[in-house]
Amino acid sequence: MDAAPGLVTIHVFGDMAEALLAQGCLESAGIESFLADLNLARIEWPAVRGLRLQVEAEDAAAALEVLEQAELKPGDE
Repeated sequence: MDAAPGLVTIHVFGDMAEALLAQGCLESAGIESFLADLNLARIEWPAVRGLRLQVEAEDAAAALEVLEQAELKPGDE
């Protein structure tokens, strides 16, 4: 499934709680984000390969900085 136009995936989470926490951090920073496949994950959690955290392309750098400050940055797994 392709992302919506203008959206980029900044991280893929294997844990729903961590994905929701990261999305909340971005929301608190005023950055709109989306968890791709969230509805599917709620129905078939073990079968889903992860939740893609997506933001607008122009917000990607700022979003990654927020996640780094919150210690939820990509590569910490």
